[in-house]
Amino acid sequence: MNNSQEKEVKNFNFSVSAKQENQRLDKFLSERLRFSRSKVQKLIHNGNVKINQKVTETPHHKVKTNETIEVRIFPPQSSVLKAEDIPLNIIYEDEELIVINKPAGLVVHPAGEKKTQTLVNALLNHCGKEILKIGGNERGGLVHRLDKDTSGVMVIAKTEKTHNEIARQFKEREIEKTYIALAWGIIKEDKGEINVPIGRSIGDRKKMSVFSAKVRESTTFFTVLERFKDFTLFELKPKTGRTHQIRVHLNSIGHPIIGDEVYGGKKRIASSSLKEVKNKIQRQFLHAEKLKFEHPELKKIVEFTAPLPEDMQYVIEWARKNAGIKIKNC
Repeated sequence: MNNSQEKEVKNFNFSVSAKQENQRLDKFLSERLRFSRSKVQKLIHNGNVKINQKVTETPHHKVKTNETIEVRIFPPQSSVLKAEDIPLNIIYEDEELIVINKPAGLVVHPAGEKKTQTLVNALLNHCGKEILKIGGNERGGLVHRLDKDTSGVMVIAKTEKTHNEIARQFKEREIEKTYIALAWGIIKEDKGEINVPIGRSIGDRKKMSVFSAKVRESTTFFTVLERFKDFTLFELKPKTGRTHQIRVHLNSIGHPIIGDEVYGGKKRIASSSLKEVKNKIQRQFLHAEKLKFEHPELKKIVEFTAPLPEDMQYVIEWARKNAGIKIKNC
């Protein structure tokens, strides 16, 4: 941040009166700042709020009379997104779209103060600045997203017409998405459907949950590919496209994805058969294997596949040799 920006930063300090005690933090700040609750919640999630000099990310925190609440508000900034020479694993490209195999660890879109080392920065470098406007300001042609630590196939539009059409196919659920996941536990059914509505977690707005005040219809179909000693290899086809859908759905039926810190899949490693390969499990083992849709210009169905990344492949191969494999009958 330069000196002129620093001067424009607004700092607020509030104390809590006895009358205000036990108000939710977001409500308290909304009234004091005269901001909407959603704007206050964004400030909290971005780490702009401190309670007794410690950053909090909990909008539902009940304020107390002994607390000092600090808020720091930065001025709006014009786009500072820059092209960066980040390697792209390109599966397919033409004048209308580009299909990539996103590696685990790559953030898809800039958010908050993170303006570098994202897929959009890489697309700016590969496609030119025109891509930034496709789909809306600074969207970078993105039609859908993958979580930072989920790998696999993504399609990006290079024209507004193609963006609108592929977005329509996603909305109308005409696009077939196939994922591969390693998840804890042994499920008896060879095939099934998880039809559980999900929404924002009441306790943590960064998480999704089946326990939410506002849930939306969510459906995921699964097929068991292989069973091991204490975990299962799944193929999953989400019908809907909710945030964190597959991760939440598998956790909701007692089979969290291996390595998933947010939804309970990290804790079991130390006491499982996978403890010998725990150094290979540094993220949730979820991979977007295939995308199948109608190409907007070619007017034909196209299908793109990304092979399993090295970390997942290594653990699966290790498990086949060491973890008591039981192969599903086909």
